[in-house]
Amino acid sequence: MKPKKNIHKPLNLTAIILTYNEEIHIQRCVKSIIDIVDEIVIVDSYSTDKTIQKLKKFKKIRIFKNKFINQAKQINWALHNVKFSTQWILRIDADEYFTKTLKEKIIIKLKNKQKNFSGISLNRIVKFINKEIHFGITSPHKTLRIWKKNKGKCLDHWMDEQIIVEGRVTHVDNSLVDHNINNFDWWLEKHRKYAKREAINFFLINNNLDLKDKPKKDLRQINDYYKNKYNKIIMYYKIPIFIRPILLFFYSYIFKLGFLSGWQGLIFNLFQVLWFRFQVDMNIFKIQKKMKKEKLPFKQIISKMYDFPKI
Repeated sequence: MKPKKNIHKPLNLTAIILTYNEEIHIQRCVKSIIDIVDEIVIVDSYSTDKTIQKLKKFKKIRIFKNKFINQAKQINWALHNVKFSTQWILRIDADEYFTKTLKEKIIIKLKNKQKNFSGISLNRIVKFINKEIHFGITSPHKTLRIWKKNKGKCLDHWMDEQIIVEGRVTHVDNSLVDHNINNFDWWLEKHRKYAKREAINFFLINNNLDLKDKPKKDLRQINDYYKNKYNKIIMYYKIPIFIRPILLFFYSYIFKLGFLSGWQGLIFNLFQVLWFRFQVDMNIFKIQKKMKKEKLPFKQIISKMYDFPKI
């Protein structure tokens, strides 16, 4: 006699997944959450691979298409244009997935009748070269991924987009896994693009780190998290350009024990911290130099330098 499968009832929860050419990841992501969500909303940026085709085998899925500018604008587009019938919303990337333990913890949280919170944060851990990175400054880190409908939105940032909510936030101390299985050349190219976006983000928010677009109601808990985060950003960018990536690497790899993640941890810190942050500084330097030389506003300079939609 075959054992019964552990089938969960939906949690009055809709998942949002942003996709663009995610055929190698999307089924793994969907399978990890399909039994706890009422519905999955896909916002696709006009994929050219088999992403949409691979989604057709699943029920509970609605697919929308929208031109991609950045992740934050795509999430907020969904929140403004898609009708959600559930009380709760989950945001998950196509190359991420829920573990069984995390799913069980979320079930307990959302089945609690006394839900005196508007958001749930959890840990996100990176799996790099088939090894989970448990030490350093990047992985794991806290991220808010579940929130009450009409109580949250995404900060309009070009990188490191985060959800902010009105009301109390509770934390689940278990990890969502980020495991991208594209090759390393793809990873490098993606992070070159991220470095450009991070440089743009630097200019857009460097002088405005007070969460101007926060909701008006109680944000004490999540504010503390973001204030700590942005205080660190302010401190980091006070260090001289091109010196700060080196110092950050040693901070992550030595002080924050990144070396305990083995040889994968070394490569991860060399590229995710040192190389990536150096790429960001290179872009900041180029933008500053061009602005000084051409005497043009920042937005015009970005339009001339990068193939991004209008900022």
